[in-house]
Amino acid sequence: MANVVVVGGGFAGMSVAARLSKLRHDVVLLESGERLGGRLGGVTIEGRTWQTELDTVTLPGVFRDLFRKSGRPLEQVLGLTMTEGRRHVFKDKSTLDLPLGNRGDQHTALMETFGEDEWSPWVDTFAETWDILRRMALDQVWPGKDVVDRSVRKSLRVRRSLATLAEKDLHDDRLRKLVLDPLRLAGQDRRSTPALAAVSHYVERSFGRWRFAGGLPALAAALETRLGERGVAIELGESAHELVLDRGQVQGVVTDRRTVPADVVVWCAPTWPAPLPPPRLMPVIPASRTLVALSPDAPSMPGEILVHSNPPIRLWSGGDGLWTIEHRSGEDPLRALVRFGIDLRPFAVDQTNLTPSDLVGMGHWGWTWRGWASAFDLPGVAPTGGLHFAGAHAHPGATLEAIGMATASIAEAVGPAPR
Repeated sequence: MANVVVVGGGFAGMSVAARLSKLRHDVVLLESGERLGGRLGGVTIEGRTWQTELDTVTLPGVFRDLFRKSGRPLEQVLGLTMTEGRRHVFKDKSTLDLPLGNRGDQHTALMETFGEDEWSPWVDTFAETWDILRRMALDQVWPGKDVVDRSVRKSLRVRRSLATLAEKDLHDDRLRKLVLDPLRLAGQDRRSTPALAAVSHYVERSFGRWRFAGGLPALAAALETRLGERGVAIELGESAHELVLDRGQVQGVVTDRRTVPADVVVWCAPTWPAPLPPPRLMPVIPASRTLVALSPDAPSMPGEILVHSNPPIRLWSGGDGLWTIEHRSGEDPLRALVRFGIDLRPFAVDQTNLTPSDLVGMGHWGWTWRGWASAFDLPGVAPTGGLHFAGAHAHPGATLEAIGMATASIAEAVGPAPR
């Protein structure tokens, strides 16, 4: 049995603690705040809770695997249902209701809207990219450069940027916006983001997007219950800031109260531990969020809408008339949406604006791409000395499904405690 210390009680910390405790390790979880869940809990204002991130996930198998391998199956504790898809609104106010999770449905929608479908065969080309990335860097702890040989680089076309890919491969400007606008909202530069990042469209089409019953707060609550069932020692209000190392091997974690002995450390907090040098990366600056409560007589809308304005706007429903609007403009997004035929102003009963500074204070939002090789600099790549990283600040990315794959591979690498 190893002494495992998990730093950070967000989704990454909770999921890896649940997995490692099921493998019979002695797990201590340190959380600097007064509650678990991190950003899964959203933002609560006067008793109403909004999500600051899109509250749907793809790759449902990641979450089913997490619950199955830490105790009871997901279906016994939390509902998970597929969403209908996403509405895209273009500058001429035309719309594309794009289904997710089925190639045939996408083809039909594109033919009905555009009269042709160059999207489906383009997305097909990412099947090999997904297979390589999944086997090489997602289903296992990624050793980094050692496994990225010339044949892999050629298959992934690593030196091609997403901007070049969209410009050369897609002739319809509306389809280019489907590829580039989500990247822009995420705070990435299309010229320095590798083309392989577009594999996300293949993943969405293949697996769909899914929503937990009760939203992300329900996921946090289910994981907290699972930690209790597994006997994880949870220490709230205890902030870790330093690692104890002996010739590169972790020996413990220093907090504001004590030193906690450790054979394995999984650092999931957005802070960076001394004495390690910080990553040679630039953090993402998140887009602003506008939290809106709509009256009951508001018009019915799809659960997620991406408006291809300049800059783009995304809005999604959290239920009960609560909507989150993600945008990178100084203009009031409710006013900007009017130009695209979406006028919610008469129905808005409450509105709160969160600036990028507000959001940065809530945690890490990932790193900006600086070309494909910047993937090697992500924390969590090629771990050594019993130290692993997981979370929005670590390999393979900031989405919940990416974090879930990271914690699964960490648990596999650590392995079960000897009987």
